[in-house]
Amino acid sequence: MFGMVNRHIIKTIQVTYGERKWREIIANAPEIPHFSQLQQYPDEITYLIIEKAVKVLDIDIDNLQETLGKGWVKETADGQWGIYYELYGDTIFTFLNNLDSLHAALGAQLTDMSPPSFLCKKLNLDTICVRYMSKRRGLTFFVKGMLKGLCEKFNYPGHVIIKQIRSDQIEYDEYLIEKI
Repeated sequence: MFGMVNRHIIKTIQVTYGERKWREIIANAPEIPHFSQLQQYPDEITYLIIEKAVKVLDIDIDNLQETLGKGWVKETADGQWGIYYELYGDTIFTFLNNLDSLHAALGAQLTDMSPPSFLCKKLNLDTICVRYMSKRRGLTFFVKGMLKGLCEKFNYPGHVIIKQIRSDQIEYDEYLIEKI
């Protein structure tokens, strides 16, 4: 994953749990480097940060990932990547349908990028189904948090439900965003 993702995780931990806790986490993982924003790092480093944080902070991994995903949307939408939110959709449904195009545009700049793919459809007026496909495993709750963050970003009063978790037989996670 790119350094910007890892930096987001670190910043979230520092702000939420304090610098002292972050130093305790890093003391247990000396192999965690200083991250450059646009440099690609092995996914195992990202997973290691989360694993160590869960252990030191004694928190649930799914809740942490959901918090990180929701925060990622806010950070990117409010930061230097915010223009992409404006360019790729003015509603949550349009934006979700354009995520593959957005990632293709980003991939032109970030050549090491290995983006996921999304398939989105309306099941009815109040339910959006989102299929998340990626070579990366273990991000189900991070994506759930991102979808919650997108609901907030696009002022869509939605509740996110995990419908299907990737398995050896099924190569994707699937979510329902139900309007409330």
